[in-house]
Amino acid sequence: MQIGKVTIQCALVILFISINACHCTVCGVAQAGPMPMLNGSQLPDKDWLVSTNGVTSLDVTTNGNTFTLNTIGVPRTIDQLPGKAVMWFYREVPFNFKKLGFSIEFTLKVHEVENPHNFNDAGIMFYGSTIDPSGNFAGGPRGQMLFFDEGFIGWGDATDKTQMFEMDTTDTFHTYTLTVDHKGRARWAKVYVDGALALQRNNWEGIPRIGFGDMTNDVGVNGRFSIRDIIVTPHPRPRIPPSRGAPR
Repeated sequence: MQIGKVTIQCALVILFISINACHCTVCGVAQAGPMPMLNGSQLPDKDWLVSTNGVTSLDVTTNGNTFTLNTIGVPRTIDQLPGKAVMWFYREVPFNFKKLGFSIEFTLKVHEVENPHNFNDAGIMFYGSTIDPSGNFAGGPRGQMLFFDEGFIGWGDATDKTQMFEMDTTDTFHTYTLTVDHKGRARWAKVYVDGALALQRNNWEGIPRIGFGDMTNDVGVNGRFSIRDIIVTPHPRPRIPPSRGAPR
């Protein structure tokens, strides 16, 4: 009988662990730990799709440690002339950005920017949440895109320097962390560079899809950069208040 009790207790423990570890989309509970999305030691795999008008083969390489993407001098398919190439990768994130807070950490180095970003356009960018670009190659909302120039980073729809952060993006790899959390009904987004707060804004639209690369065909707005990794971490759900007791 003692063996039976131990067996039942073990089964209950395993069941409890299984329920709490569940992170499938059906039950809607996210994985608790970090989720690697990209490893720079290899080219983006089948989970990543590419939106491009560039000719094949695309100028993407890996040195076994970092993934490098370049659109400077890459011809577009329409006229085979360089200067207007679009080339960016995107993929779905397997948890609900609308109901959960999240962090996205990535290490990136800018090698060269042919021309600085334009309003709503950038030759080097990172989307923290984006629509499906299959019918609109540039993606959006542009305010949820980070641009990378040689001396600044900022939101894609930035109109002044209060929405930008001055830094040298070319000197070395920097760790960028985008966090999005609920604060009342608003969703606050903050960007940290090497642990220091650089940018923030509210009313973030949670779309479970991320992307990076060159998203514009503006002439000369191109760049070359490397990424070491991309890691997404879901934040725990807000605590649910205890339910009221049964009426007496």
